[in-house]
This record gives sequence, structure tokens and C-alpha cells, in this order.
Amino acid sequence: MNSIVEAWEQLSEEYGSRLALKDESTGYCLSFAELYETINKISKILENLNLKKNCNILLCLNPHPLWHVIDQSIMTNNFVSVLADPTSGISEIKHLIETMQPEVLFTDNIKVLSDLTKEKVSIHIFYTGTSDITIYKNNKQVHNLQEEIKTVNFGPKQKKEYLSDDLASIMFSSGTSGKSKGAMFTHQNLLLSCYDHLSSLGNTKKKTCVDILSCSHIAPRLTEWALLLNGNTIIYTNYTKYLKTVQKYKPEYLICVPKILNMVIEQYKKEVLKISKFFQTLNNIAFYLSVKYYKLKFKYSNNILIKLMTSILSIFNFIGYNCFIKNIVSKFINTNCLLFAFGAFTDKNIENVISAMGLKLMVFYGLTESCVCAAYTSQNYKKAYSVGKTNPNMDVIISDLETGKKLGFNQKGMIKVKGKQVMKGYYNNEEETKKVFDSQGYLITGDLGYISEDGFLYFAGRHKNIIVLNNGENIDSVKIEQICTESNFVQQIVVFGQDKPYLTAAIVLDNEYVKKWAESENVDITDKKCSDLLKKDVIIDINNLIGKDKFFRWIEQIKDVIFIDEPFTIENGLMTRKYTVIRTKVYDKYKNLIDNMYK
Repeated sequence: MNSIVEAWEQLSEEYGSRLALKDESTGYCLSFAELYETINKISKILENLNLKKNCNILLCLNPHPLWHVIDQSIMTNNFVSVLADPTSGISEIKHLIETMQPEVLFTDNIKVLSDLTKEKVSIHIFYTGTSDITIYKNNKQVHNLQEEIKTVNFGPKQKKEYLSDDLASIMFSSGTSGKSKGAMFTHQNLLLSCYDHLSSLGNTKKKTCVDILSCSHIAPRLTEWALLLNGNTIIYTNYTKYLKTVQKYKPEYLICVPKILNMVIEQYKKEVLKISKFFQTLNNIAFYLSVKYYKLKFKYSNNILIKLMTSILSIFNFIGYNCFIKNIVSKFINTNCLLFAFGAFTDKNIENVISAMGLKLMVFYGLTESCVCAAYTSQNYKKAYSVGKTNPNMDVIISDLETGKKLGFNQKGMIKVKGKQVMKGYYNNEEETKKVFDSQGYLITGDLGYISEDGFLYFAGRHKNIIVLNNGENIDSVKIEQICTESNFVQQIVVFGQDKPYLTAAIVLDNEYVKKWAESENVDITDKKCSDLLKKDVIIDINNLIGKDKFFRWIEQIKDVIFIDEPFTIENGLMTRKYTVIRTKVYDKYKNLIDNMYK
């Protein structure tokens, strides 16, 4: 098999009427047989358009069964599936049309359809939603996909050849620069990456998964393919209906981002409040001891006292879970559920709590450009705080930041990867492609980390300046820092928020301006009340500067700050000789103060 698209016929024969995909909001669903049939019908529709060979087709849809069908139909015809974020506004879509030059666009957004037709964009637009579009019936460029599917007869599929090195798909990544780039993947890249996911999942046949994530991102896309290849069912839902959907289907798998993990934890707390005060107290004691148990267990300490305490707590954990915790968890989720964590690195406290609830957590690490470089498997998911065991089918190394030399075990440096799963390069961007690969062909991830003797990869921060919040949003910290230094209060500033829900900052104040401010406010600068008022005014001032710039979003506002008395300098090791503040070293030095801003 040279391409994932060759799998659907066999799956149709093997699983037939078994449910493959369902959208919980609309009830739209497809069995494996219907999935294969619909892929071929849409392939026929595209074939009848007489498009150019290997042309780009833009796919901009929210999670829905048709997403997979269209994606596979595009690649079935040897066209290139270009995946856009479904939340993209019209200006971003117009930019993609201009740069990617697609011949066809699929969208479920009626406003996007309306805006593009008003501007007379000269491409075929397929609308996949449920709104009435009869006003466009005379426009030959506009198509109602679900209506056209009904007119196509399902006949024997014409066998096509798929060359493993042919371009199959383009996915957009901000990489480590913050600028969107189209990562190009061949049929081989995608197929081998799918197999990697499949081996991580193990024997997952004929089970159910609930998903909320857009498949325009590499991790959920590959995970769903792997699940479907084993005859599993995927149920799409939204944030509003998420917990109800989980409660209804009691799935064996959840595809999550940290926001979902938090929702699961919050639901557990709500369920606890429904029981009597007496049992609440017993449950809370049991849960506290379970969290303590996992906290100690995951330290992997050789200290005899810690080992003894861990052994004692394991008994309490067993009793507490089976007598109290399990009964509460089972009210809203399958107690054997495996949660796939994407989007950001899992917080240690969340990992402890999820484990105390008896749920399994599978963590994947990778970039859009590299697919999966490391993952927990269902057998070793308890190796907490790591981002997973390195992919045995890839060469994952740690290199010295200065020399580029490969480092040994437990030595921190740059994470680099090489393998047939790694992207071909960036679309029409040779300059950026050269930057991201080293002289030996390794993809430079931009992430710092180390590898333990037993092959587990540990993430230690980002080498460059992109911060990824726990909802997956990428933020250019340097741009925010630059605009914040325009504040009269700020002499130096470092922004934080990696894998957190919001941004915070460590600030070295301009003491002369602070004195003037104190005089104007008629406050004593040494008084605690003055410190609280100063913090409030500084946050207001820097956020006003951020808010005035139309290119910044609300998530780029600073929610909290700490004041640092000592400037960041070359002498104290917090600045490079090029006078760039070293974010990781500032964090290491003021870790407790920074972490307290998120409590």
C-alpha cells in the first residue's frame, strides 16, 4: 500500500455496516461501507470538473464526517488536499486562495460562500452545510455538495496508481517563527505516520472515540485515521455538548486538548457535590491521598523513605479508588477511558489528578512538520512528565546548541528528528525550508529537551520565542515584549505562558518613573498597598498598549505580573552577548514566583 486512500475499500469489506463516523449535532453518520461509497462519489464529482493534474484543493471545514470523506476523495484523485483552519476569517481564506492557487474550495461556512461569490473568486466552491443556497443555483462555480452526492451513481472504482513520493497534502504550521507556512507531505509521509499512530494505539478494534478537534492539525488527523483503520467509531461533538456526548456513549477513547482535561476534572468535582456531606469528606480524603500517591510515584526516587511512603499510599489509593472515586467517575465517563492529549504539554498537576481518577493518559509529542516523534503507549503511559517514548521508526536526537554535536542521555539540548515521516519542505518557501533542516538532514524542532536511558523524551522549553498556550494558540512573545517596553513603567520584560491558560510577565521596573508615579498618586512606595496599586496600574498600562495595536488578539493580554529587582544582564547570565534575554534562565531563576501567578 502506497497511500492511505487504498485502505478504505478493504475496510468497507471488513467492517461493512459498522458505524465509522457520526456528527452528534446533526445526526449525520456513515458506516464503513457508506464511507467508502461517499469517498468514491465525491472523487467522481471532482473528476468531472476536469481539474489540472496535482492541483491544490482547499479544505476549510469544521469537524464532521464529510471532512474525512472529502480529504480522502481529494487524495484519491491524486490532487493535493490543502487544509485550512475552519476558524479562519474571510481575509485569511482570500490570502490562502491567492498564495495556494487552489482550483476548488470546500467550506461549511455560509458567510465565506457569500463573501467569495460577491468578489467573484474564480474557483469552484462546494458548500457542505445545511443552509439554503438556491440563490446561487445559476452560478456554475457554486455547488451544493450533499445534493450533488445524491446524483452520482456508485460503481466500480477505477484503479489508480499512487506514487509514495507524490505530494498528497499541505498543512499549515507556524513552526518556531510564528509565520504560517505550508508543510508539504507525500503519500509516504502520511502513511508511515499513520502506522506510527497505529502501533502506539495497540489493539483498538471496534471501540468508540469522541472528538472535538479540527483535523486541519496533524495529530488528530493521524489519530483518527489510525482509529478508523482498526474499525473504531468516531463521534464528533462540540464544547457545549461535549460532556453529554461522553456520558451518552461512554467511549473508550477521548481526543483532548488541555481544556478538555480541565472539563473532565471539573465534572468530577460537580459529581462529588451531588453526594452526601459525609461521603464527600471520605471521597475528598481518598482523592487527596491518591493525588499524593501519584505525585510520589512519578518522582521515580530511590530514596527509601519516599519508596516506603509510596508503598503505603498505594494501599490507600487502591481502597479509595475502588470504594469512592471509581463510583463517581463512572457516572459521567468510562472508567477504562484512554485520553489522547494534544495541543500542549500536559501540566504535572493535571496528570496527577487524571491518574487519581483512574483514567489513562496518552501523550503525543511532535510538530506539524515532523508528525509524531514520541508517544506514551497504552502499556507505558505511567511514565509521567515525559512527552513519551521516542518513535522507534524515527531518529530522534538531542544536539548541543552551540556545536550541533549529538549529546548523550540526560543532557539538555535541541531536539532534532529525521525520518520518512518528516515533511518534504515548505510550499514555495525554499528559504524557510533550508532554515529548518540542518546539514545532516535533521529537522530542527526549536524545542529543548533530553532523552533518558530508557528512551523517554522530556521537554524542557522552547528555544525560540513562540509561546503555545494550553488551548494550542501560538503567540509571538517578542512582539508583545517589544510593545510593552513602550510603557513608561517597563525597563525590561519577559513574557511567559507556555502550556498555560494565559500570559504573565516578569518585569524590571523603571525606578525613576515609579517614583514619579508614587508622588502623583500620593502613596508610600514601600507600603504593600502601594505595591498592589502599582501592579494594577502596570497591567492596565501594558494591556492598553497591546489593545491599541490591531494586530494583537485578546489572548495576548497580560493577566498578571511579578516585579524583578535585579536587571537582566550578561553578567548575571540572564542575557546573551547579543543582549537578548534568555527566557529559560529567567524562568529557572524565578520559577516559584512565576508558577504562583497560575495558582
